[in-house]
Amino acid sequence: MKKLIYILFGLCLFSSCQDDENKAYVPEKVDLSTDEIDVYFQENFQDKYRCAIRWKWVDRYVDISYIVAPAMRKVVVPTGEMLRRFWIEPFILESKASADFIRDHFPPEIVLVGSELRNADGTRTLGYADAGVRITLTELNYFDLSRKDWVIQQLHTIHHEFSHIIHQKYNLPVGFNKVTENNYTGRAWQDMYVHAQQELGAAGVQSPTQHQVDSVARNRAIMKGMLTPYGTSTEFEDFAELVSIYLLTDPVDFETTYLQNDLSRPFLNEGKTWIDKKLTLVKEYYQSNFSIDLEHLREIILQRLNQSNMK
Repeated sequence: MKKLIYILFGLCLFSSCQDDENKAYVPEKVDLSTDEIDVYFQENFQDKYRCAIRWKWVDRYVDISYIVAPAMRKVVVPTGEMLRRFWIEPFILESKASADFIRDHFPPEIVLVGSELRNADGTRTLGYADAGVRITLTELNYFDLSRKDWVIQQLHTIHHEFSHIIHQKYNLPVGFNKVTENNYTGRAWQDMYVHAQQELGAAGVQSPTQHQVDSVARNRAIMKGMLTPYGTSTEFEDFAELVSIYLLTDPVDFETTYLQNDLSRPFLNEGKTWIDKKLTLVKEYYQSNFSIDLEHLREIILQRLNQSNMK
């Protein structure tokens, strides 16, 4: 199971995926329903992409260790429309090859959960994918298309987990794992947030904000050639973070933050060179294997996000 988790550590919030045992996927037989919501998902997801949307509460779709709330009826169709507008349709518009790609690799199940998934250790699970066949989205009862941060959070989960589905089937781009092979940290990626707090404290910042901690921790990841602290854990999370963040970040912001030499902070520049090398490999991987132009796909996604009056 792949999980995208946001972990609260002091003032720090960070994300991760965890692996569980993969199991063979057996599609569940479900009788056709006349409920208008079921009809919507049947027509727009099941018939077109062979994907079952699980929105009604069923215990077996979520680990019993979580305390959760089901998705409210009023948010499930808007969630489906969000997925269509910002995930599916950009692939369709990018090219015919891209449209075929998302249809052929679409996850068989998507589970919609209304609340966060709170863990016993204080972490909160934002979403996860099971063995490349089921993606679970959470916090949908807070649905608000006017909040860009909330929409980006959901889309990041989708693109991150969808990237895992791709590399699990086709492997990573050749040479990707060699660029920064000595810089992956395993479980120690979490320490970057601790060190960020310590660094800020040593600089006289007694009560650092979430943004300050995240910024320092991100710089530590960039120095290693990754985009986020969690991306330093393994080459697979590095790949998924690179694809998802690239697709959802303004080109100028991405260039400035992750690629462009920084005269005021030269300690970041070697890491940025490594990121640039891996990004080139990723773009070539999608273009040569699937005829997908990631830059064009990003342009379509961001255009739609920018046209949606989000704040």
